[in-house]
Amino acid sequence: MLLPLVAGLCMALGPAVAVAAPSKPKNSKARKYYDSAIELYNQNEFDEAVEAATLGLEIEEHELLLFLLAQAERMRDNCVVAVEVYTRFIDMTEDEDQKQNALTLKAMCAEKLAELARQAELEAQLEADFEPEPEPEPEPEPEPEPERPWYRDPLGGVLVGVGGVTLLGGGAMLVAAAVLDPDKADIYGTFARRQEVRPKLLLAGSINAGAGLLLVGGGLLRWMLVRRSQKRPGSTARRVEVAPWVSGGRTGLVLTGRF
Repeated sequence: MLLPLVAGLCMALGPAVAVAAPSKPKNSKARKYYDSAIELYNQNEFDEAVEAATLGLEIEEHELLLFLLAQAERMRDNCVVAVEVYTRFIDMTEDEDQKQNALTLKAMCAEKLAELARQAELEAQLEADFEPEPEPEPEPEPEPEPERPWYRDPLGGVLVGVGGVTLLGGGAMLVAAAVLDPDKADIYGTFARRQEVRPKLLLAGSINAGAGLLLVGGGLLRWMLVRRSQKRPGSTARRVEVAPWVSGGRTGLVLTGRF
């Protein structure tokens, strides 16, 4: 409730209670600021009243200016400053009635500040209750396995390995056929046996040696294709397949895939 302040101290405590006011500031400039502040206050121009009262206090620290400043700050809802100024007024004035009135007004401001603090705490609690849970961080994608070097390609290794063993077996058969020359037999029985066995060894040795060469060649070709495909971005060695082929006594290699 706003009550006019004229030529004395009037307190906002329900109905107007006029109390004996102390004398105005002694300094003429301070008095002018005081009179201006009262006029502005009574016109509800509280910002301008605060400015005028503050200028007067810079010239003279007077209890009337202090009380007027506290009232104007309270009326513009600046209770933090109003409480501090009321305290300064209470410490300065010697009038017990004025002191009690100021204490009551200070308590009103303090209660308002406490209510604002409770509201802020309630709002903060409500925000905390409704705060959405943070989204779980996405799991990191597994790192791709490092690409095997071309010389460790399993198909190429199998072809070279099997081909090498087959080639060695065929070579051994050819060597045995060369050793078992019938013309070098010392007796007839040995001659006849060599004549029977030698063609078989030659045939088997030639087939195995040929198949071994094809397998080794296929493995080497597979390694070459894998190595070439690894050098091209976005390509993979698994697009190339090399396999031996045998049909009707014929042997060869089959290549499948994209190059």
